Amino acid sequence: MKIARSIIQALGVLTLGASLPGLQGQAPNPSIEQQLRSQYQVTRVGGNGTVVGQPGAILVMQEDGLTAIPASFGAYWYDTVKKDGRIKSNAIQHVGQGWNDAFSSRRPLQVGEKLYLTNMEISPTASEIVLYVQSCGACDLSVNPNDLPYRARLAFQFDKGYLSTADPKQVLETVGRVFGLAAPATTPPPATTAARAPEVPVVPLKLPSTYAKAETPADQLQLNADNSFSLQEGGQTYHGTFVATGSTLKLNISGGPETTATIQGSNLTDGSGQTWVLREQNVPGAAAAAVFQNQDVIKMVKAGLDDALIIAKIGSSNCRFDTSTDALIQLKQSGVSSAVLKAVVAAGK
Repeated sequence: MKIARSIIQALGVLTLGASLPGLQGQAPNPSIEQQLRSQYQVTRVGGNGTVVGQPGAILVMQEDGLTAIPASFGAYWYDTVKKDGRIKSNAIQHVGQGWNDAFSSRRPLQVGEKLYLTNMEISPTASEIVLYVQSCGACDLSVNPNDLPYRARLAFQFDKGYLSTADPKQVLETVGRVFGLAAPATTPPPATTAARAPEVPVVPLKLPSTYAKAETPADQLQLNADNSFSLQEGGQTYHGTFVATGSTLKLNISGGPETTATIQGSNLTDGSGQTWVLREQNVPGAAAAAVFQNQDVIKMVKAGLDDALIIAKIGSSNCRFDTSTDALIQLKQSGVSSAVLKAVVAAGK
């Protein structure tokens, strides 16, 4: 999720489930969506590109021109296919300070290369079908299984209103010219696939609940008991309604696109692989020890815990930080990194 830049742009226009009710005249031809999702099953991956649970369909790259960047950047290169059928490479989405590194690390996906489909977006308002893919690694004998996973995003752009009346066969053929389907495996998978992480059980949503982005805890998603939500991200606020079906959480942003996230345990994972951590709810009369404070951060640093874990703890805790100048200097002198300091300041607002 940036969930507005990562939930609107990188999560983009995600619609991993059926369309939300009440959007009359906005839904694509249901047969198109049903057939696409039947043939192109999504594979769930974590933020580092690790496959979670059973892999979905294996795609085969059929055309040149699709640019990808390492999954470690948590972003996608934006590519499009328009009427002429050629892939046009545009730019990277949602990369901040690491833009230059991402740019220099990019590579084209090769014809014949096998890919996981990690997300699919179908947007009737934008007349787009967007596929997120990731290099397959262990399932592709032509690629070193130890290579870093690479990700790409490709938007098939159609004329306005086309998806509501189009022949499903023509749409499937358009997608199939770029992404073919690999034949089912006839031999046991390599040993590396057996070591994949077990599927994380889905924990039913407890409403109301608040989720904070692990990397930037100031970005928060509030889910309410009446199936409405509010989202604060990048200094902006968004509202809308949501539906949770199985492991899929679908958000309908008022005046914007539909988007989805995956429920993994008690947390959420957006389309760019970013984790949103369930915040602990304030309980009346709770002991003061339940409040996460400056000394708790120092204690975790002294224990040698890494920044990512400390930041995730901040995002999931009831924090009461002292962010005065003297307190921040004390944290810095105690060995707290700049990344953790930023999370402390953001959570202390």
